[in-house]
Amino acid sequence: MPADDQQLLRQYTEERSESAFAELVRRHIDLVYAAALRVVNGDTHLAQDVTQTVFVHFARKAASLPRSVLLAGWLHRHTCFTAATAVRTERRRKAREQIAMQMRALDDA
Repeated sequence: MPADDQQLLRQYTEERSESAFAELVRRHIDLVYAAALRVVNGDTHLAQDVTQTVFVHFARKAASLPRSVLLAGWLHRHTCFTAATAVRTERRRKAREQIAMQMRALDDA
């Protein structure tokens, strides 16, 4: 019988089991990617970056998660937060680039 998410999470946090972490990623990567893709308005590259970031954060925070955590819910919420942050960061970067291009055009003229 396959282990549930709680057992795998416990195995990962207590034994640092890479196979348990890999199984958790395998089970939830589609959920995380789909949620990220929705929040970033279809930007596949940004959604991939968000997905990777979410699992890096999960690997770091796994030991501090409550025992009763619903992992799918935590991953979804964290994905939405991370994706929204990425969208804001990207929007700000583009705005700064636009301003820099305008200033450069003025200098050239």
